[in-house]
Order: sequence, then structure tokens, then C-alpha cells
Amino acid sequence: MSLLRPRRIALAYDDTLQSCPGEAPTHDDIRSTVGAVARALEARGHEVVWMPVTSPRSVHEALSRLTPDVVFNLVEGLEADSFAEAEVARELERAGAAFTGCQAGAIELCLHKARCKEFLAGWGLPVPRGRVMDTPCPADGLRFPLIVKCLHEDASVGLTDRSVVRTEAELHEQVAEVVRKFDQPAMVEEFLEGREFNVAIAGPRPTALPISEIDFSTMPAGKPRFVSYDAKWAPESVEYRSTVPVCPAALAGPAAARLRRLALRAFRLTGCRDVARVDFRCDASGRPFILEVNPNPDLSADAGFARSAAAHGWSHEELLERLALWAWERSTRVGDDLAARPARG
Repeated sequence: MSLLRPRRIALAYDDTLQSCPGEAPTHDDIRSTVGAVARALEARGHEVVWMPVTSPRSVHEALSRLTPDVVFNLVEGLEADSFAEAEVARELERAGAAFTGCQAGAIELCLHKARCKEFLAGWGLPVPRGRVMDTPCPADGLRFPLIVKCLHEDASVGLTDRSVVRTEAELHEQVAEVVRKFDQPAMVEEFLEGREFNVAIAGPRPTALPISEIDFSTMPAGKPRFVSYDAKWAPESVEYRSTVPVCPAALAGPAAARLRRLALRAFRLTGCRDVARVDFRCDASGRPFILEVNPNPDLSADAGFARSAAAHGWSHEELLERLALWAWERSTRVGDDLAARPARG
């Protein structure tokens, strides 16, 4: 790593979201994460200032006031609008700021889950068969069971046991529920009943960190084995207790190598930078399919990305500092900016 160090690091975060039942992450979760990042960077000897963001336009005023060398971008949306994540990144780009993580184009593409999968499939990467439904429609050739998701939500918002449907009637009901409750189309896909893996990618020269697997072996009989909203956000729930991350995953060499190749290719094709997580689900025969590409994944100490980084040999503090230094090195023309460019084939 370069010996150059940024003088001041600003932590940009969403200062609009209030604590609301059924919404994730909450305002308190966000501030907790920002505080943890601040302490980690301060422990590494950096000057840290907080940069609350209330709108994309507020970015420019904050940059003028704080004059940071690097912006550590933790904004995942504003006022519960996930697309504002891309808008904030675009304003940082327009301001010429050195900032951590993915650029606006990659964030925007990956937030459009159906468009992203169509894009990846066009490059020959495996994705589950599915379609977008604005209103309840017949399965039309898709094989049950199916899973019904919100088209534009993150953090498993909207995913419950009812999201896995096995009949046309259940499909109709669940699509109608998503459209009504979340005011957006539903993404309907064939539900793959095999193993689930996450591959974290990091670095200016993208590297696949140790693979993580979700262990569903203790999930009660009759419950669908997938990561629902409760599995992520309700520690008292049986879903939370029965979705145990295991890292490194027990995976044979060739199968692990295939996941790493697919994840790195998806990372590059979507134009991700610095950090992303690629989620996979296997079918009954063990063939992996890309569920989604997550730019700027959760960097909390207890989140999956930090777990993979630890298995790679990076402490949480080191992971966070590396992110800041990668951004700083890009801005000083010392680092390698190849990770920001989509692959050509």
C-alpha cells in the first residue's frame, strides 16, 4: 500500500431515515455503523468527521464545509428510497470527491435487479429464470416453487415464508401483496432449493475473499430455506437462528473456483469498485446461479463482508482503512483504477 495517507476522512451517511417497525436498516442501525467506522479509522490514526446527508444536493455543501480528503460513503438510500444511493454517488462524482465504494452507474444497474440479471445473462452468466409482474399473472412456463420479491428493495425487505409460492393462487396473492404494500412491481423467479453462498469481492485489483455459506440445516421442517427479512433483522426469530453463516464454506475446490470466477466476472461486468458481494443459489444438482450483485454491502463488524475479510486475514479496522486508502490512492493517481471499468469480455 502507498505510504500516502488522507488528512481527513468524512463519513457520509443517511440522516433521514427514522426508526420504523418493518423497515431496515433503522436510523439507529445507521448511526451505530457510522460510529463503529469512525472509531476504527480513528484507531488507525485518521481524523474523522461525520457527514450527514439529507438529500443529494446537500453533498456539495457538506464537502465545502468539511473539506475532506476522502469521503467514506455509507449512504444506502435517503428517506427509504434506495435509488438515492446512486444519486448521492453521482453527486460525489460531479464534485470530484475521492470516495469509497462503487460508482453511481454500478449502483444504479444493480438496484434494477431484473435489468441487472438480464445484463448478466446477456454475457452468459447463469441467473434464475423469472419475470417481472406489475399485476398478478399466470406463471407461464416458470416452474413452481417460485419466489416473489420486491423489484427494488434491499435487505430482504418484503421477504417472508409466504414469498415462496407453490400454486397459481399463492402466486396471484403474493404478487398482489408486493404491488399493494410496496408500490412497485414484483420479481418472480424459480426458487432454487440447493445451497446458498455469498462471495465477497474487494480491492483495486478485485480479489475474491473466502466464500461464505448460509447453513439452513436447523430450519424447522416445512419452512422454506432462504434468507427472509426476519432471518436478517429479528434475532428472536427461528429464521434468524436457523440461517447460520459459515465462512470459509465447506466447498470442493472446483466448485469454489467456479463461484469465484463467476463472482469476479459479475463484479467487473457491472462496473463495481472496491467492494461488492455476489449472492448465489444452487439448484438441486448443485449448479450455481447469481441471485444478485450487491454494491457497497454492509460493512458492520458482524456482517458477512467483515466475516469474509477476517477469514482472508484482515481485521475489521484494516478492512475499513483499506477502503479509505484505495479511494485516496485513486485520487492521487497512485492506485489502480482498473476495478472501476466494466470488463470487455
